Amino acid sequence: MDDISQIRKLDLPELCKTIEAKIRTTLKNLHRDGAVIGLSGGLDSAIAAKLTVRSLGANKVHLINLPEKDSKKIHRIHAKQFAKHLGIQLNVKPINSILRSTKTYRLLPLRFIPGRKLRTWVVELGRKQFIPKNGESVLIKRLKPKANSWLAKGNAYAIAKHRIRMVVLYQYAEVRNLLVVGAANRTEWLTGTFSKWGVDHCADIMPIMHLYRTQLEQIAEYIQIPDYIRKKAADPDIMPTVDNKGEMLNSFKLTDQILYGMENNIDKSILCQEYGEKNVEQIYSLWKYSQHMRESPYNIE
Repeated sequence: MDDISQIRKLDLPELCKTIEAKIRTTLKNLHRDGAVIGLSGGLDSAIAAKLTVRSLGANKVHLINLPEKDSKKIHRIHAKQFAKHLGIQLNVKPINSILRSTKTYRLLPLRFIPGRKLRTWVVELGRKQFIPKNGESVLIKRLKPKANSWLAKGNAYAIAKHRIRMVVLYQYAEVRNLLVVGAANRTEWLTGTFSKWGVDHCADIMPIMHLYRTQLEQIAEYIQIPDYIRKKAADPDIMPTVDNKGEMLNSFKLTDQILYGMENNIDKSILCQEYGEKNVEQIYSLWKYSQHMRESPYNIE
């Protein structure tokens, strides 16, 4: 099977024009005065921000960074650098106090452990201790945890952060009549590696959701996203030890190849032969167990 970049060869200038036109059209149809983006310091939000600025102009775009106590300082530094690159003042709104008021930090005993390095070591030890070693991916296990387990509490701990970010972002947008621009990509969407009802799920427009993560790397180079963002790992930045989503999926390139095959009805046996049965089964399982995240809320038709 050909490389994903050859399977879906991108016409980058035309693709960017289409995305930028969609942002403008959505802004007009929803009668908004501008747009706001949660800028994390990562690749996806940087691409969404750059395309929105190209579409609307920097004077109509607001950028917000929403850190909390587990957030790595380097990502906030990169977010500030990139906002400056775009000619926009970054609005930093820490969400620590909100998470404390909802008792999110009490879900895990990390608050009693001083220092990031020690907390990281403890979380890694906990993952090895409480997650059965039957070869199943932690990404799959998090989609079907047992009630009151450490895995379930870890889910609640992490996902609450993105849900709070969504609420803060929408409140900011509604006061100022702004369009909320999201930054989820197709790889996250199909594998369930996003937070249901979180900032990476809820938005007025998701302009890059139709694109796999490896395709975004092509766009990033074309629209000149700086190397300090473009070349770093895809870090969810929500919990110690969880710092490279690509590695957790084995690799974005491999995952995207398999997802492309699934979406284009390539026989599963061919995919297994090409990419390995274990790799293919993992992606099929992630798709299966995360299906409710893409379909809900359910209703009577």
